[in-house]
Amino acid sequence: MRLLMDESGNGNASQPLIVGAVELGDDADDVEQRVRNLYERLSAKSSFVGHPGFDEFRKSGFHSSTDPLDVSAPFLELIRGLFFRAYMVQTNRTGVSGNTEAERIEFMYVKLLSDLLIRHRNETELLCKIEQSEGMSAISRRLPDSASRQAFKTLGKVASLPQLKIVMVAKSDCMSMAIIDYVMSATTRWLQAGRPTSPKDWPYRGFREIEPFVSLLYSFEQGRISSRKEPLH
Repeated sequence: MRLLMDESGNGNASQPLIVGAVELGDDADDVEQRVRNLYERLSAKSSFVGHPGFDEFRKSGFHSSTDPLDVSAPFLELIRGLFFRAYMVQTNRTGVSGNTEAERIEFMYVKLLSDLLIRHRNETELLCKIEQSEGMSAISRRLPDSASRQAFKTLGKVASLPQLKIVMVAKSDCMSMAIIDYVMSATTRWLQAGRPTSPKDWPYRGFREIEPFVSLLYSFEQGRISSRKEPLH
């Protein structure tokens, strides 16, 4: 089982803080190749040269906040044809432990990973890839032990759990990491818009496009917002 994890809203108090995971199965390598193939195909389009967002895309790969529509539209079309599950925990920073953003993020990673360890307790290993960053390096080293301890605490007993293996990766080495980035961006826009439920509202439509892949969206302040069993509609 492979997880791709990232956070959104870090250091930006105007945005909700989200930690998310995309779960891929046996076709994880195929998914990575399909994303890479799209990147290479779009990068070769000379008509886009000179567009600031496109130049950034060619340098660092897919990123929802800077990708122009010519890039984001085909990427969204690609991921809608994939099979994956997304799990997200979010906060307005009042319902989580920690005085600093780094402490809050670590708390959220531990919570989400402990739940995923329990969910997949019949697996032998969970391989979790996290985008490389200076702030996450120290946190990532603590996650295997912290998440396992939290899982045992939640279960109320010592049980057999998968081995949690954390690997830090550069986005250029794992382009499919952009999937969780796009999922969290659509979720952020919807949350910031006040969680509208009318198809007239673009943030709602954007969230509804990715909601079929969302196994869980959980708020530390408000509880479960959406899940595969209980979607918005």
